[in-house]
Amino acid sequence: MACAPPPEPLPEEDRPVSLDDPEMPSGVRAAVLQDAQPGDVLWRCVRQGAPAGPLAVLGWGHRPRVVEWWLMSAEGELIEVYWLER
Repeated sequence: MACAPPPEPLPEEDRPVSLDDPEMPSGVRAAVLQDAQPGDVLWRCVRQGAPAGPLAVLGWGHRPRVVEWWLMSAEGELIEVYWLER
């Protein structure tokens, strides 16, 4: 009996991506290409941003989703994290 293939990851889940992934902003891609070595893996990671709005000083307010791009070595060590400032 064959098992069904795993479902595709949701856009909000951390997942490895290729260096030519169309979701990656060009500025991030340029920085990654400068640092990446053969065998490194790039991950797309969605996180909550800092609170925004008038109550942000108190830690309350809308927390937008932020996409970070994590460059990991073949051994699983974090090399660098990239993101866009808004």
